[in-house]
Amino acid sequence: MKSITIDSAPTKSGERHVIMDVLRGFALFGVLVMNVSDFGGEGILATEEQLKALPNADIDASVLMGLKILVTDKANTLFALLFGLGFWVQMERLEARGAPFRSIYLRRSAILLVIGTLHWVVFAFDILHIYAVVAFILLFCRNLSDRMLLGIGSILFLFGAPVAQILLGATGILEAGMGVAFAEEAVLRRQEVALSGSFSEWVAVTTRWQIYLFFVGGVILGWLFYVIGRFFIGAWLARRGWIQNAAVYFPKFKKYLARLLVAGFVLEILAQILKAQPEGAWFGIAGILAQFLHAFATPLIAAGYICALVVIFHGSSFSWLVKPFAPVGQMALTNYLCQTIIILLIFTNIGPGLGLAGNTGQGVLVVISIIAFAAQVILSHFWMRNFAYGPAEWLWRSLTYGTFPKFRRLRAAT
Repeated sequence: MKSITIDSAPTKSGERHVIMDVLRGFALFGVLVMNVSDFGGEGILATEEQLKALPNADIDASVLMGLKILVTDKANTLFALLFGLGFWVQMERLEARGAPFRSIYLRRSAILLVIGTLHWVVFAFDILHIYAVVAFILLFCRNLSDRMLLGIGSILFLFGAPVAQILLGATGILEAGMGVAFAEEAVLRRQEVALSGSFSEWVAVTTRWQIYLFFVGGVILGWLFYVIGRFFIGAWLARRGWIQNAAVYFPKFKKYLARLLVAGFVLEILAQILKAQPEGAWFGIAGILAQFLHAFATPLIAAGYICALVVIFHGSSFSWLVKPFAPVGQMALTNYLCQTIIILLIFTNIGPGLGLAGNTGQGVLVVISIIAFAAQVILSHFWMRNFAYGPAEWLWRSLTYGTFPKFRRLRAAT
C-alpha cells in the first residue's frame, strides 16, 4: 500500500469543531437507546404475547410511545447527517491542503465499506456499509450547487423512504420479506438462538433475517434513499458553515429552538395518533398520512435537538451538561461498534451475556441503555485523555494513509 504522508497527524485542536463531537455523542446515545428498544421490542427477539405478559406491560407501552416521539428516527437522522457533514468537511480540508483528496477520500470510504460489511454480519442494524456506499455518491455529486444539494436532499429526506415503503408494499415485495423476517416462528427461533449462547448460530440466524428483510423485502432501497437524503443535507449544512461556526450563528440557533421542537412534536404526536387508528380509518389513508407526518416531524425535531445542544454548549452556564458527549463523539466509530457488544451482552447468553431476550420490557431496557452509555462516556473520557484516536479511528486512519500515526498523546514537559 502506497504511503500518503500528508495530514497524517491528528486533527489540530484549532481545526476540530467540538460541537460536532458533542452532536455525534448525543446522536450515539439515541442510537443505543433505540437499538436496544427495537431488539427488545415486538418482532425481533420477543413476541407480542411475551411482552404483554410482563408485569409492567402498561408502563412499557407508555415508555415505548415516548421513545417513538423523542428518539425514533431522530437519533439515526442526526448520526447520518453528521456523517455526511463530516465527509464533506474532510473533502474541503484535504483539497485546501493540496492533498490528493479524491484518492484519500475513496480509500477512506472503501475501508469504511469493509468495516461496515464485516459488522453487518453480526449486527442486523448496521448502517456503516450503506454510509460508505452513499459516501461514494456524495463525492461524485460534490459539484452540485447548494440549491441542488438542498433540493435533492430534502426530497429524499422527506419522501424517499415512505414512498419506497408504499411502492414495495403495493407490489407485495415488502410483505414477502417481512412475512418471513417477522413471523412468530422466526422471532422465537432468534430468541432461542440468542439464549443458546452460540455465536455462530447467532450470526447464521441474523444473516438469514437480514437477507429476507433487506433484499427479499427490498428494505435496502428505502435505507439508501434515507441515507442519501441525510448525507446531502449534511453536506449542504457543511457548505453553509452553520455547525462548524455555531458560536457565530448562536442567535439563529436560539431563535429557532422552540419553534422547531414545538412544530416537530405536534406533528409527531399526530402521526402516532393516526398510526394507532384501526385499519381502514380516515378512508384507509390513516397509515399513509401517519408516515408522512412522521417524515416531516423527524427533521424538525432533529434540527431542534441541534439548536438545543448548540445553545447549551455555547450560551449558558450549563455547558457541563453536554460536554461529556464530546469524547464519545470524538471516537464515534469505536463507540458505535462497541454498542453491538453491549446489545449482545444485554439480550444473548453469548459470553457473560444477560440473556434478556423475550423477558424484559422497555422501561428496564431504557435504564440499562442509560447505564451502558454512561459507561461509554466514562471510558471515552479516559481514553481520549491518553490517546489521540479511538482504536477503530486509528485503524481507519492508518489504512487510509498507509502510515501509523502516534497512538498515545504526548505529555507536555513539566
